[in-house]
Amino acid sequence: MRHSTMHFKMRMSVCALFNIQFIIVWLTHSIAARESPQFWTWGPYRPNLYFGLRPQVPETLLVGLMWANGESIDEISKTLRDTCEQDDGMEGYGWSPYDTRHGGIQSIHDSTLHIDLDTEFIKSEDGKSWGVRIVGDPREGAPADIKTALIFHISQEQVQSSIRKSISCENHPTGEDEGSSSVVECRGKDPGLGSFDFHIEGDAKNDVVDRMSTQSQIVPEDMIWQAKAVFTETLKGASNNGQRGPVLPRSSGPGNMHFIQVIFEGAFQLHISYRQQDGKLLDAEYLNGSLDSLRSEFPDQVDRVFPRDMPFKGEEYSAFSQSMISNLLAGFGFFHGDSRADLSYAPEYEELDLDFWTQSAAAMERAEITVTQKASLLSHVPSRPFFPRGFLWDEGFHLLPIVEWDLDLAALTLQSWFGLMDADGWIGREQILGPEARSKVSEEFQTQYPHFANPPTLITLLPLIIAKITKTSEYNGRTSSLLSSPQEAHGVMRKLFDLASRQYSWFRRTQAGNFTAYPRPDSTNTEGYRWKGRTPTHCFTSGLDDYPRAEPPHPGELHVDALAWVGAAADALRQVADYLGEDSKPYASQLAAIRHNLDVLHWDPDASAYCDATIDEKGEFVRVCHVGYVSLMPFLLGHLNASHPNLPAMLDAMSDPATLLSPHGLRSLSAADAKYGTDENYWRSAVWVNLNVLAVRALQNLGGGAEGSRARELASDLRQRLVNTVFDSWRATGFFWEQYDDTTGAGQRSRAFTGWTACIILLLGTGTGRGNGSGVPDVVPSTPGSTTSFSSWP
Repeated sequence: MRHSTMHFKMRMSVCALFNIQFIIVWLTHSIAARESPQFWTWGPYRPNLYFGLRPQVPETLLVGLMWANGESIDEISKTLRDTCEQDDGMEGYGWSPYDTRHGGIQSIHDSTLHIDLDTEFIKSEDGKSWGVRIVGDPREGAPADIKTALIFHISQEQVQSSIRKSISCENHPTGEDEGSSSVVECRGKDPGLGSFDFHIEGDAKNDVVDRMSTQSQIVPEDMIWQAKAVFTETLKGASNNGQRGPVLPRSSGPGNMHFIQVIFEGAFQLHISYRQQDGKLLDAEYLNGSLDSLRSEFPDQVDRVFPRDMPFKGEEYSAFSQSMISNLLAGFGFFHGDSRADLSYAPEYEELDLDFWTQSAAAMERAEITVTQKASLLSHVPSRPFFPRGFLWDEGFHLLPIVEWDLDLAALTLQSWFGLMDADGWIGREQILGPEARSKVSEEFQTQYPHFANPPTLITLLPLIIAKITKTSEYNGRTSSLLSSPQEAHGVMRKLFDLASRQYSWFRRTQAGNFTAYPRPDSTNTEGYRWKGRTPTHCFTSGLDDYPRAEPPHPGELHVDALAWVGAAADALRQVADYLGEDSKPYASQLAAIRHNLDVLHWDPDASAYCDATIDEKGEFVRVCHVGYVSLMPFLLGHLNASHPNLPAMLDAMSDPATLLSPHGLRSLSAADAKYGTDENYWRSAVWVNLNVLAVRALQNLGGGAEGSRARELASDLRQRLVNTVFDSWRATGFFWEQYDDTTGAGQRSRAFTGWTACIILLLGTGTGRGNGSGVPDVVPSTPGSTTSFSSWP
């Protein structure tokens, strides 16, 4: 039976690889194409670069900006900036204002190279044209004769495999001497974009050391995304013999990679415009007007969507909120390419034996890795320098603010993610598409496994969208085609519901706990789950990597957070089914069974906490308690109401400085736990914003009664601790961070982490609702008498 099941799964998943491109194309264009055929086409969709543009059209154009110290060829080679790096010596960089539909301004403070750069990017209303202005200003204390090399690069993919693709660049000096200004024109064609042209021109006031010129090349396809490496190699033939500085190599004409290069002394400006054949040229006047409008309107737009209440009403918090939403939006990328997957479906991956993790590791060692067909994804990234790719459970948190800001963008992103699903219902938890994405990931983590799950956060977002469509939750964001056409909205939700239901069924089937081979408490049903892929040190699939679990792992164990997440997904699908007029009773029944088992299987009366369960050396059912985020998950995901008998103990733990409540938010693990702060110490002490935001809103929405009042007081206190921590760190460092030290509040681990840390913007106001002005949220109700779930806020 196991062999035939595995064969069926393999057949279904392999078939899905051939169907996936059709699904992606269908889903990705179902909303945006109806509003404007090219509305979303171009943007800074290469978030791994300091400034990288591309269209949402695979295998077309890749655009980017590099800069360096221009004193000599050696200095250019040594100091060349291109990809965002964790330890780059930058004082800060980020977008504000920025909106995905229109563009924005990024400020880069390069203290090492003594230059501040602004990258100003604006799109035309029809999406067929865009303009960029690069503004460079020497920093205070910079040498009086500071020289900066600026290199704008354009690459076209698959040129050598298609006669329908081409691009050629030529420079046109405006004077006869080497120091004169220049104009560079590039013209090309591509089946995905039509005919297009680029116009690059320096400002007349620039002090040019080496005039703007073009270096055009034909490079191998596997180098097409590696502009820095190609340009560094090119510099080996450059000269330092110019009258005022180095002379960059020149060779204009056709090619698949073009470098438009110039060396400036002092302050400078460079103007770049792009247009399709029937698009208009966006000149300086257009850019000035669009940027002025964006600067003047953006603050009020942010405050309207994310209203701020005391004590966060000051102007400094206005800049804070604008930076948060801008950088979350600017982390939106378009990714395309193949990936690595283990489709062997080895029987060891069922994890049935006592040493299942060692057997699984051996099976992974001998498995033949499949290179999948190319796929595309639209996703926000957690961190541009460190995690510039799509993460499944992260994206659910990323989209919480996006639903408020731009409903169509949120729906478009959801469709793209669900379009990656195979026929069995699996979505890889990390989307590492193509060699550019793989270049930032260790080889050991590149392969995805179809028995690995992740918290189903995307499913839990669907009722939020429905609440906007049905106007049970106020929407103040960008114009939405979903709100203007109920018929279209119903069709989109129908498609999303079908795909989300498939993922939900896959999760319940593949992560199901064993209720036949091991003892369980009386009165339990069969709702119980375990994260496949666990090892003695990590449970990556849960999202809480090194959070302590039972030792050693056991095939009979059950994970409380897995059960709570399945319950949140069931609640979400119940609400979507009701909206669509489908039968919601199966989901309601499953939700009731899940909430019953949370209390029967996982509540430990001695520890007064929800705990994982396992089988001990005597073969008996036992609970293993580590108080922290895992034990809070039933509350965070809305499974306890104000009258629940376990609620007082949960509130006690969240209010206790000796356990979970730090000066900066809820710790990931109790300070009283023996594992607190040990080993890798990733999820063993630090404050994480995403789950703290869930805690605040669960507390705010708990309801009436004595415990409800106590919860709201705790919510108010926790809100201030969290916002103050993130704000103080941002003001001190110029960055948002992956996590915050529970003792000092210092940001730590990955910086420029404007993924789920940006969810803090949802706490700047005191109320969680948007609809009635009373501080009481308008929500889609969960089950009668229950608290608000993950899927029904705000």
